[in-house]
Amino acid sequence: MHPMLNIAIRAVRKGGNIIIQNYDTQKFLKEDLEKNQIFIKNIMYKTFRIISEIIYKSYPHHIILNKNENFALKNNDKTTIWIVNELDGKKNFIKNFPYFCISIAVIVRKNIEISVIYDPIRNDLFTAVKGQGSQLNGYRARCSNINNLKHTTIAVNLPNRIYDKSFSYLEIYKKLILCGISFRSTGSNVLNLAYVAAGRIDCLFDFNLDPSNFIAGKLQVREAGCLISNFTGGHENNNCHSGNLTSSPKIIRLITEKIRKFCI
Repeated sequence: MHPMLNIAIRAVRKGGNIIIQNYDTQKFLKEDLEKNQIFIKNIMYKTFRIISEIIYKSYPHHIILNKNENFALKNNDKTTIWIVNELDGKKNFIKNFPYFCISIAVIVRKNIEISVIYDPIRNDLFTAVKGQGSQLNGYRARCSNINNLKHTTIAVNLPNRIYDKSFSYLEIYKKLILCGISFRSTGSNVLNLAYVAAGRIDCLFDFNLDPSNFIAGKLQVREAGCLISNFTGGHENNNCHSGNLTSSPKIIRLITEKIRKFCI
């Protein structure tokens, strides 16, 4: 096992212990938003701290950043950067909806070399090393091999702002639903990417693109045989909706054929 992968796994499992210890405490009050925010921030702080301590113990000269920090300013050929997302799916966590995760991505010489995504509820560990494939709980992971849209399951990350583009979004949904596609809006895009890599979900439809959420997931899906495309079938991030499709090449081709006219 790659030594940095081993440390990343140890770190996410320790962080997962803190998440689980606080999951069933029922300290969230529906009417007290401020207390909820303080509670979740404390949990995330403790999780990030324990993860950082484990990494620094083995790699004291590496840089560790939260996923919201601007790592581009520190990303150069001589640095190794660990990007930590200590809890993706905070709203799910608050609602006791068991769909959230912790992730770590290791960037070496500007390339994502290692990815770990951990679901502490199910004890599912998704890992990927560049050039060595993706794994789920130690077994080889591959993206879905479904070859038609009927009965395809798509995770969707809905847009924060619709405005005048709402008609296009609705037309896209209508077109795909009529093809037999089933949509899921889960609340954790990082875990969605892990599920796509493992073949549990056939495709991720991301209307509300957050590049920081793709840092760990991008390596996982690519090593599992997926492509990341815009809504017209071109390269990622080069599209009018600032969104991406992540799936097998076959499914991306079938979907973009259906929705391309709504995105031009």
